[in-house]
Amino acid sequence: MMWTSKLGNKYNKEEIEASHKQQLRFLEKLRSEPDNRICAECGKQGTVWSSVNLGVFTCLRCGSLHRALGTHISKPKGCTGTYLWGPDEIARMQEVGNKRATQLYGGVKERPHVDASDEEWFNYLKDKYERRKFMSRSTNQTQYDLALNIIKTGEHGNYQRDASGRRKFVPQLSHHKQHDIAEDVAKTSGYRKRDDDSLATGDLLGLGTKLPDSATGGKDDFDFFAQFGV
Repeated sequence: MMWTSKLGNKYNKEEIEASHKQQLRFLEKLRSEPDNRICAECGKQGTVWSSVNLGVFTCLRCGSLHRALGTHISKPKGCTGTYLWGPDEIARMQEVGNKRATQLYGGVKERPHVDASDEEWFNYLKDKYERRKFMSRSTNQTQYDLALNIIKTGEHGNYQRDASGRRKFVPQLSHHKQHDIAEDVAKTSGYRKRDDDSLATGDLLGLGTKLPDSATGGKDDFDFFAQFGV
């Protein structure tokens, strides 16, 4: 039986279920990063929801508002409980995250008061994500589309056997896809190499097992958000 992620990629459901606890551990590691502990929308402490396609972590209330936006704008998913996570979804959350999403979409100064009505917050989110009213003027449409589609197709991890011989899924970014996008980005703007990464793609789960360069794209991968100064 196949399972489809919110990003539209299909995986073997049994293997996704087998890697469920492992995926949640990595998701928790992402949520523990300082910027991801705070809701990307209202700024409240504590994030229990996410928007997978936008790559942001949110509080419960803002997660509900994201659901109201419609799946053509936001694809919300809970970060706890029984929700299954695909490796492409995990990779999207790692590659974007609250800090980069905020710098890309803007809207911090335009935020309603935290106690504003749901209607006011809903309209703000429509302006932010659908109408893109708060985006930096330096971010053109081509760069924007490329940035939010860096992980759209292709493989997003490897199955490796543990000591007992069972196969476990180790998520990773789709670097071969990113390389193709990097070439497109280069046609419209300059780019620079990644200088730092708080979660190295070679050891996504923090288990001390680094994937070979051939699996993670080596040391010369490009940070596509660098062109935005993020």
